Amino acid sequence: MPIVMPVVVSQAAGANQAHRDLEEKLVTRLMLDEAADVRLIGPMQQLQGNSTDQVMLERITSDFILLGWHAPEESLRNLQALGIAARRAAHAGDRNPPLRSCRGVYFIDLTKLKSIDDAIAQIKACSANRANKTIQIGLSAPSPKKTASPVTPSSPPPTSQPAPPAAESPSTAERYVALGWNDHRDEPHDAVDDAMESLIDELDQMDL
Repeated sequence: MPIVMPVVVSQAAGANQAHRDLEEKLVTRLMLDEAADVRLIGPMQQLQGNSTDQVMLERITSDFILLGWHAPEESLRNLQALGIAARRAAHAGDRNPPLRSCRGVYFIDLTKLKSIDDAIAQIKACSANRANKTIQIGLSAPSPKKTASPVTPSSPPPTSQPAPPAAESPSTAERYVALGWNDHRDEPHDAVDDAMESLIDELDQMDL
């Protein structure tokens, strides 16, 4: 995993060649192999106000990793003496720092490391810890409230249409006309009478 925070290496006080060799090898490996943003400063307890090293530290506005030859508590006091606001950020090598609301510094004590590989491993662990916190903060952002969709009024039930009036049955007069009765309804039609008279005449002639 790439190193996502600036790395600051503070040199040891005195002319200890073993310390110098380790510092140079560590900075070279961080720059060439890990492509980290690394800076080398003088001994923390010897830094002066308005020095180049102090200005460089003040320009780091994000969390960063600081490797030095002192315990985290002493390294923090050295930063505060320079007027640099910082807090100890928890990691595997510094598990119980006091909680403060300012930029975090991951202090790594070089006196407790066994090799450069051990230093690189701790630097990567601090960087991964910081990356995970950033992701969790992004995921914990409150989601926007869902607005209720407007309720559309339901269409009113269809009104019942009045049934068409039933067809009237033909009147008695109409039935009489269809059957051949006249408007008087009690008198037979003239054609019937004529037929009856003709039939009676024929019978009379047969009797004769």
